[in-house]
Amino acid sequence: MGDKHDKGESSSDGEEFRRSGSEEKEHTETVDKKNKGKKVQPTSDASPEPSDAESDAEPEAEHDSSSDSDSDSVSSVGSNEIVNVDFEFFDPHTGDFHAIKRLLQNTFGDDSDDFNLSELADLCISQPHGTTVKMDDEATSDPYAFLTAISLQDHAGLEVVAKIRGYLENKAKGCRALVGRVLQGDAALVISERIVNMPPQIVPPMLRMLVDELADRRFSHYIVLAPMYHEVEASDDDEEGEGGRRKKPRVALDAYVHAEDEFVEEFAEIKFDYRFSRMKRVAEARNSFGDAGIAPSRRCLIVKGDRFPALLERLNEVLAP
Repeated sequence: MGDKHDKGESSSDGEEFRRSGSEEKEHTETVDKKNKGKKVQPTSDASPEPSDAESDAEPEAEHDSSSDSDSDSVSSVGSNEIVNVDFEFFDPHTGDFHAIKRLLQNTFGDDSDDFNLSELADLCISQPHGTTVKMDDEATSDPYAFLTAISLQDHAGLEVVAKIRGYLENKAKGCRALVGRVLQGDAALVISERIVNMPPQIVPPMLRMLVDELADRRFSHYIVLAPMYHEVEASDDDEEGEGGRRKKPRVALDAYVHAEDEFVEEFAEIKFDYRFSRMKRVAEARNSFGDAGIAPSRRCLIVKGDRFPALLERLNEVLAP
């Protein structure tokens, strides 16, 4: 990567956001960089999720009876150790296509097969705005997270965008007319996806970059599809009802997968929950781990455009690194 010119922006606990100009490493693709390179140092209990091979492997430690200090240093590294990880922000480029397409599967969950994710990934990459997150100095690696906004009006002619509009209108059973009017207007679908262990502290700077890149463009509404888990409790009469039919377990608790969505909900003008049309995973109330199971779903949060700056300020406040 090219020379970096840091601009210090310190948080209250001494950790830093540092913006620096960055140029793409030499590679075969032409990438239009917009001098993203803002480095964030969130404090995380874990680094990004390792691969299956890494997680399955057990480290081997050699025992040296002549040196107790070595064994002491090894034993001091525990699961509660705080790990500081540096991330940098880049523009999406064609080399990110497959990674972005995989992350987009999380946006639509079990219904992802109903959408042309290749077309959607191409759209995300081709836009003049949007951000990916990678490890420090890994410009050519797969992103661990990305965020962008899709105008449902500007791209209404694309098959995948038309499919998204129809899908959301169909899922909004209790407020279909209201949601339909939003979808017919100048609304944007905000897509924010990341791997499991990425901390939510990366979200505020990504949203700030998005607002800066959109410049004077103001959408009437911003739509967020927040992933949820419904905890399902078991009861004594869970298993069979009248006629031998299995009774549905009752929903006991809702939980957001992404911590920031709890605060997005505070600013939502419209919200509705929906289940996937194709449930690939069945939430069993009784399982080998206890008397509760979880069922994945989504909560659609629609924020009015003039409330978006206040939402960004709120996220900066609660997710400051």
